[in-house]
Amino acid sequence: MSKMVCILTIDIGGTFIKFGLVSAEGELTEKQEHPTPETFDQFLSLADAYFHKQKNHATIQGIAVSSPGSVTASGEIHGFSSVPFLHEGNFRERVERCFQLPTTVENDANCVALGERWNGSATGIDTFACIVCGTGIGGSIVINGQLYKGANLHGGEFGYVLFSNTNEELHTWSELGSSSALTRRLRQTAPYYENWTGPLVFEHAGEHEQARQSIDLFFRTLARGVFTIQYMIDPEKIIIGGGITRQTSFMEELTAHLDVLFAAKPFAEVRPNVAICRHLDRAQLFGAAHVWMEKYGRGARDV
Repeated sequence: MSKMVCILTIDIGGTFIKFGLVSAEGELTEKQEHPTPETFDQFLSLADAYFHKQKNHATIQGIAVSSPGSVTASGEIHGFSSVPFLHEGNFRERVERCFQLPTTVENDANCVALGERWNGSATGIDTFACIVCGTGIGGSIVINGQLYKGANLHGGEFGYVLFSNTNEELHTWSELGSSSALTRRLRQTAPYYENWTGPLVFEHAGEHEQARQSIDLFFRTLARGVFTIQYMIDPEKIIIGGGITRQTSFMEELTAHLDVLFAAKPFAEVRPNVAICRHLDRAQLFGAAHVWMEKYGRGARDV
């Protein structure tokens, strides 16, 4: 029996790194997750172990990476992220040299948008925005079917958007409204202190005042971001990704906070069309594979 032809996809996040196999037909056939390593050598060790395990039953045509940061056409990753080894030299060339396979690298939020447009919540949508809630807030913009990357590769970097409190202290959207911010606010709080997780915050929201307050700040910030994006870009749809969207109350909470905004600003008559990414926290793997196929050809061929 012939081996299945796949792209080995890697999604590098601030907390976890995911590996998967995606077929040319857009099927995720395998997925593993590990804590994000601290060094490039540790990353290569994990990737190499996964590669050699999977190549026994799959023909791997190439490597497709989803990464935080501003990714250049040549494969360098500029900007700041919580994964320092990404910014040490040309990341794409280093990975390609190791595996001797054609390799692509694309920004993670761009990958979410491309994956969802390929076979997810943005299929058939030409102009939309994508918000990714993770260790930070990522984002991407698609206009007339094309990624808008901006003059400095910062198009859709919604995490830099500034918010202020009553004391005029400035905080970015990532600082207030990321998934990690949700738990960071509770590090000094019983009963979990440093061990709070997103699911635990939601689980205790009914009876734990600080947990409820942290959730409210998360959704209040998200609603303001959605409102702003709608009126700056006027997209057909805004899709939201990240593991936190797995919470069953996610859309109900967001809708309630959007209702507050639109009640306060009744002249704003265009309600955003908001949806959760179909692929949730796997969208980066689909999008990374899509980038590779667009560059090297969709045809599944034996190599």
